[in-house]
Amino acid sequence: MKLVLLGENKSIHVQKWVQAISMYKEIELHVISFDRGVKFDNVWYYPLKIYLGNKLDYFLNAFLVKKYIKKIKPDLLHSHYASSYGFLGAFSGFHPYIITGWGADIFDSPKNYFMKLLLQYSFRKADAITVLSMITKIEMKKLSGKNVDLIPFGVDIDKFKAINKLDDNILRIGAVRTFTEKYGIEYLIKGFSLACKNFSNIQLHLIGDGSLMNKFGELVKELKIEDKVYFYGYVNQNSDFEKYISILNSFNIYVIPSIIDSETFGVAAVEASSCELPVIASNVGGLPEVVEDKITGLIIPPRDVKALADALELLISNKALRMEFGKNGRIKVEKEYDWKNNVKKMVDLYKQLSHQKI
Repeated sequence: MKLVLLGENKSIHVQKWVQAISMYKEIELHVISFDRGVKFDNVWYYPLKIYLGNKLDYFLNAFLVKKYIKKIKPDLLHSHYASSYGFLGAFSGFHPYIITGWGADIFDSPKNYFMKLLLQYSFRKADAITVLSMITKIEMKKLSGKNVDLIPFGVDIDKFKAINKLDDNILRIGAVRTFTEKYGIEYLIKGFSLACKNFSNIQLHLIGDGSLMNKFGELVKELKIEDKVYFYGYVNQNSDFEKYISILNSFNIYVIPSIIDSETFGVAAVEASSCELPVIASNVGGLPEVVEDKITGLIIPPRDVKALADALELLISNKALRMEFGKNGRIKVEKEYDWKNNVKKMVDLYKQLSHQKI
């Protein structure tokens, strides 16, 4: 089977899909994307052109994508992210065609009238639509009027697993986030600062980078907690997994303080739960699906510094509760988010569609 995947290869999530699909010997995988990000063996890559360096580049590449597809002669076309690559796939006119919606493309893009029309055009062209979470499935059904398959973005439970913690009396609170406003890192830093007033043995470890990196550095100085907050920068889990999993497993508590509903799944929460970490998450988007309140972690209101601090203090002071949430989280991941099962479900959909004459 020849498969063309349209998606942003810079994204670690697209990289993860590419790596997983490339392991299937019966699939010849071709990726059309801008020329950036990690590349894998046994995968053919076709670069899009950068004309203006903004979103108009998607439209300007539309005929190039058609040219690539005509050259490859695939059996199936799959776009990740409905509003950009989804349009490119739809415009190609190729069938069978799958669109996978992620989050902001479904919850934020339709707020713009033109983008809503663009999405509706793409969905009309799709022969199958998949999403990552139930909240996104509900929204996608409203937008597309079509059947939607739920295929979560899980984790490799053999790789993401608990290891022994450092026994040094330090409690490490961690997060892996892009440093932009929507992910709420500012509230985590402030909540952690409040918790520091009652606990001297805690640290905050942040993996990521982004436009607010300098602002967060200044906030840490302003709150006088520089000696307790550690910035790691960006760590790519696909190309530097050992470093990534080592840092993740050094945490005792994991926090996802996102503030808007386009956080529709929270794969970081799945990774943390798979490593038996208790998770504190905001009550936005699909996070309450992944983190079960008072079972695998704690759900708090978004932007609520005091609630975040209270949740931290509860888990800091109660090791038994941390372990209970962590064990429950691992069970949930094994049952619902085993990456091998998720990938198999997608490949089964590929096989089903590639054998249909559409």
